[in-house]
Amino acid sequence: MEYKKRIYCAICKNKNLIDVVFLGKVPLAGNFPKQEEIPQVKKYDLFLQMCEKCSLVQTDSIIDSDILFRDYRYMSSIGLSEHFTNVAKLLKKKFQLNKSHKILEIGSNDGVLLKPLMDLSLNVIGIEPAINISKIAKEKGCNVINDYFNEKNAQKYFKNQKFDLVISNNCFAHIDDIHSIVKGTKDILKEDSYFIIEVHYLKNLIDELQYDFIYHEHLYYYSLNALHNLFKQFNMSIIDFNEIDIHSGSIRVYIQNTPNKMPKKVLDRLKLEKKEGMTKSKSFINFGQLIKEHKQGINKEIRTLKEKGYKVAAFGASGRGNMLLNMCGLTNNEIDYVVDESPERVNRYIAGVNIPIVKLSHLLKNPPDYIFILAWNYFDMIKDKLEVLGFKDLKYILPFPKPNSKIKQT
Repeated sequence: MEYKKRIYCAICKNKNLIDVVFLGKVPLAGNFPKQEEIPQVKKYDLFLQMCEKCSLVQTDSIIDSDILFRDYRYMSSIGLSEHFTNVAKLLKKKFQLNKSHKILEIGSNDGVLLKPLMDLSLNVIGIEPAINISKIAKEKGCNVINDYFNEKNAQKYFKNQKFDLVISNNCFAHIDDIHSIVKGTKDILKEDSYFIIEVHYLKNLIDELQYDFIYHEHLYYYSLNALHNLFKQFNMSIIDFNEIDIHSGSIRVYIQNTPNKMPKKVLDRLKLEKKEGMTKSKSFINFGQLIKEHKQGINKEIRTLKEKGYKVAAFGASGRGNMLLNMCGLTNNEIDYVVDESPERVNRYIAGVNIPIVKLSHLLKNPPDYIFILAWNYFDMIKDKLEVLGFKDLKYILPFPKPNSKIKQT
């Protein structure tokens, strides 16, 4: 199976899903083809659907996991090393972890969290499906199983083992059968132990119009209400959460492997989400219209600059950048090249719009008049780096975070 349409809700199996936003026919966000692979690039419809029974917002299209993740081009260490070093310290302190505790990370990527946990002398293992990315983690000395995590593999690899902590960062929205993930996690967790996830937060997506974060790889867009409705099916309880800045608005959720009464902090947030309309489909009508207007504004701004003879490049060949360029209809006719620092992407192309991805050194040899910041959530870091390289007067184009606003130039 390469591609299938969703027929029921991933959390509650409700078949009466409501189409709320159509984002067009786009390639896979993680697809960065080589030049000879460009003719084989495929595009797929991308709808957001709402389940009003359990509050889950989800894509209508499901792509085979092997196509998405076996050869994966996203390295968490590019930009997130400091964050996860701090997370490792936080977890050790919060749960008073030591060598006697067993820790599992689901979707451990290139070891960005595994390594700092190991450096703190903790007993940690990762499981990661991407062959190329797990190899990088192993080269760092990390203990990694190269496979998917699910109920079956939990028994295959961890039979008769019990963990004190299971962690999943930025991949809990990527997995089709989330029931299998939760079942597998529950099976290997000690009673009263914890499952901790970091995911992009639906509230930020709506409030800041972050439609560039919507793509096939991200199957689900979680509110706390949706997560509560998922975990209560397995007698697990949300006992805390923190909003964090990663990916321009994520949420870290602490789930205990026991049916506990939720604290006031969690109950208050569930009420707030309902009050703000995050659990009803009608709230997304305006969201879809704002997206349409915003895309048109970006397209017009870039094309106007090109018509005036300016050279425009972009920075950040991320999944978000891939989606933004495709959704806004910006191709190699408007954007000369995209600068990226990941060796996994350089000398490839942005799928669907055929813009070449180049090293940072290319910017020095062929400087543009404007840089369109696709990785806008890292703008300050990018700007500082370019100023060190001598780009003091370069003009930047920022598409976000303010919704439905004119593109800002600084």
